[in-house]
Amino acid sequence: MVKVRDPRVDFLADYHKPKKVTPVDVEYLDIAGMTGEGKPGRSIGDKILAHIRPLDALVHCIRYFHSASLGEPNPLRDYSAVQEEMILSDLAVVEKRLERVSRDVQKGRKELAEELELLHKAHALLDDGRPLSVFPPATESERLRGFSFLSSKPQLVLVNAGDDKTPEDVQAVLSNLKNHAEGESKSAFDWLYADAEAEIARLGEEDAREFLADLALEEGAKERIIKQSFELLNLIVFFTAGEPEVRAWPLESGKSALKAAGTVHSDMERGFIRAEVVSFEDFREAGSMAAAHKAGKVRLEGRDYQVRDGDIFLFRFNV
Repeated sequence: MVKVRDPRVDFLADYHKPKKVTPVDVEYLDIAGMTGEGKPGRSIGDKILAHIRPLDALVHCIRYFHSASLGEPNPLRDYSAVQEEMILSDLAVVEKRLERVSRDVQKGRKELAEELELLHKAHALLDDGRPLSVFPPATESERLRGFSFLSSKPQLVLVNAGDDKTPEDVQAVLSNLKNHAEGESKSAFDWLYADAEAEIARLGEEDAREFLADLALEEGAKERIIKQSFELLNLIVFFTAGEPEVRAWPLESGKSALKAAGTVHSDMERGFIRAEVVSFEDFREAGSMAAAHKAGKVRLEGRDYQVRDGDIFLFRFNV
């Protein structure tokens, strides 16, 4: 569980002096990849794929350093091997479901005709070796979303470089990976020196900044990975703030005030009346909630209001 550092939370905590401060956290599940437990001709075992399927997104860490046991690195080969495994796993799921749905449609279940058509399109892509990340219905259609297709998941491809690799070396590898994944809108690419990052984690803030500057990096890998995770999952952050608690909440971008209320508590969504909203920037500029009210920056919004990143909410509800 990783706590997300957010200067806005610190500002609100300094203002309200709450009893409790709760930043957003992100849960990362560390799963071994190529363990050698796969079936003949396979790189990844079925147990590993089963662990991956329920996850919202993937961080695919790729070796770019020499290993005494594994030899010289080949990032593109390793990336392609994992992609192929996920595509084959999805193909097996689609074929099994296609067989059943085809029979049911022939028996007259017309309500399954749409799913059958989508499954045929998904099958054609997978059979051609293409991931379902290029097929929006795989995650957007209610007919297919429940299958949690592996190759449709957003993924951050993270190149773990050895200390002997220059930034130019890494950028060349990233360029090859991006070209291979062209058209996959749900993929992001980044890199890190894992050994160096481990050293940075043991340093104080000032020494860590100097270390990063020597590596020509503006921030540590952890911060970059978290930011990209949020972007891949299309998440924003809103706040509830007061004397009891200052808390940051993640929410999918484009969701309404009603959904934000439900994120805080189901009772708030059920008995929603309206929301008192001020943007963080307006609150900081005003200096206090009273001043923000006086400046007309605090608004009353209804259930359909589209939440923006940095909004501060006070929900009014009655159950």
